[in-house]
Amino acid sequence: MDPSPEERDAELDLLLRRGGLTIPPERYPAILLGYREIQAMMPLLRGPRTAASEPAGTYVLDTVTRERAA
Repeated sequence: MDPSPEERDAELDLLLRRGGLTIPPERYPAILLGYREIQAMMPLLRGPRTAASEPAGTYVLDTVTRERAA
């Protein structure tokens, strides 16, 4: 059973069409829920961050220069 027009999201449908994806009707509600959750997280993901937000990109000078000190 296809989702009713009220249960569909035009933007999601457009993105699926552009991507060449076909979602089985019974899975559409779950995909839509996930899509809406990601949309709600977007401001957090695209917001400004400090270096502390990405610890993999930081280093301690002592650990980088330890062989020079020896």
